[in-house]
Amino acid sequence: MAISRISTLLLHCIFIIMFQESFATSVQDSLQRKDFRYLFTRIGSTKEMPARQKIYLQAFLANAKAAQDWELIATGYKNYADYADENMAIIYSDSMVYAAKQSGDNKLIGSAYLSKGIAFYALKRHELALENYLIAKPYIEVSGDDYLKYKLTYNIAHVKYYLGKNEEAIQLFNSCLQYFKNTNPRAYLNTLHSLGLVYNKAGDYGKSLDMVTQGNTAAKALNNHSMDAYFLHLQGLNEYFRENYASAIEHLKKSIPEIKDNKDHGNVAVANFYIGKSLWDLKRRRESVPYLKHVDEALLDYDYIRPDLRESFELLIDFYKDKGELKQVLYYVDRLLVADSILRTTHDKLYDNIHVNYDTVELRQEKKNIEKQLSQEVSHKKLLIVGSVCLAIIIILLTVALYRHRRRNRIFRELMENKKPISNPVSDAPKELNIPQETVDKILSRLEKWRQSMRYLEPNITRASMAVYLETNVHYVSDVISHCYGKSFTEYINDLKIDYIIEQLKTDKHKRMFTHEALAKEAGFGTTQSFVTAFKARTGISPNFFSAKIRKEMDEKGNQ
Repeated sequence: MAISRISTLLLHCIFIIMFQESFATSVQDSLQRKDFRYLFTRIGSTKEMPARQKIYLQAFLANAKAAQDWELIATGYKNYADYADENMAIIYSDSMVYAAKQSGDNKLIGSAYLSKGIAFYALKRHELALENYLIAKPYIEVSGDDYLKYKLTYNIAHVKYYLGKNEEAIQLFNSCLQYFKNTNPRAYLNTLHSLGLVYNKAGDYGKSLDMVTQGNTAAKALNNHSMDAYFLHLQGLNEYFRENYASAIEHLKKSIPEIKDNKDHGNVAVANFYIGKSLWDLKRRRESVPYLKHVDEALLDYDYIRPDLRESFELLIDFYKDKGELKQVLYYVDRLLVADSILRTTHDKLYDNIHVNYDTVELRQEKKNIEKQLSQEVSHKKLLIVGSVCLAIIIILLTVALYRHRRRNRIFRELMENKKPISNPVSDAPKELNIPQETVDKILSRLEKWRQSMRYLEPNITRASMAVYLETNVHYVSDVISHCYGKSFTEYINDLKIDYIIEQLKTDKHKRMFTHEALAKEAGFGTTQSFVTAFKARTGISPNFFSAKIRKEMDEKGNQ
């Protein structure tokens, strides 16, 4: 039965695989008949469905290779680069450059190197980006394509901006501005925004705000609002640097939702950082912490960091230092070390120029100091816990000892005052006797004579021997004693023996010197241990304590 089911499952799996292969083959066959414009459009429209988009990407490149068209082959690799992750984009860009060179088309070669530079820029490898842009430049100039010329200029300007060469970046962006204004509305808005960023970085916040105003005006005139959130974002940055912190917070908060929808994690981190900085400068430090932590989240999730954002870690270190939370301090010291290692790779030209409160050497020493302090605190806590436990045990032992001492002294005093110890009643004592009252009276009478004659001091008293003396049976003996005295037979006998010894110790100074063995023999106990056990059961104290205590008291009275 089991083999039959397994066979059925295997057949189903084979059928599904064969169906999928057949389906994929049929799809590829059908796409071979589609033109490149159709495939290019489908690649763009399926970007949210990677599995389906892959089919169109493969079809475009396969059809281009089948046509032996190097321009289309280069475009096929560019399609892959546009939708691949950042590292794979470099690989596809290399293939695109190779295909472009095979075509011999200057425009295509220039465009390929430009795309490769953009791929390096996305990886924050700015020198390599600039190197490829410069290789692209002569090919693009020869091609006479103005769009490519200004696109290249725009991208070179961005590298200059990130390398801190603000004047060069401003000049390059301005050269692009008029061309994009007349030909490409989105590129025009992007250029205005980029100019605003450079002016902001250069400290010219007035001109930066002018770019925001021009951008908002142009967006309305062009009915293109794709950059509205970014102009809000830029205005918030300018307001921060102008120390208008409340306005900065307002504008930056408004910008975040749309930027987040664009999956622009870097600018979301920047907005949160400057909101946090604004709150910090307003002395609302506790409120600033969640915003500053967003920078660490961007670093954790997307490896995103830039030089100005590293300050968030310094502020968090200071915040938790003031609170004395060393574990948090240690965490953010570690995170700052991670941030610095990335910044040295991605922003090496800028990293050395930024003002830092904690350099790497200091951070590593700070980390060692904190780890040592935390280790000492753990040791101190362990010692404190051990000490507290020991102290608690000592207090408990002393309390128990004091209680026992007071209890024994109280019992001794009661015994010296002839107060009989109270015995716990026997749980199985009969509530009513099914014995004639006349018989009960007779038993009690003879029992009293037996007690007065102190026959309880005899050794080896049994219920049988007692029954003989009382002229009754063993059951009546146990029932009458349990009912009338609330004790078992053995307890009744032992209590009489112990009461006798107590009186002897109180009145006979010689017997106070007796050993336990001698006292046991005196009272008729079979063993010393049975005597000690019976004494403790009757009084709650040991015979040794009672003897020593009474000797001490008598000696004190004799000395007075």
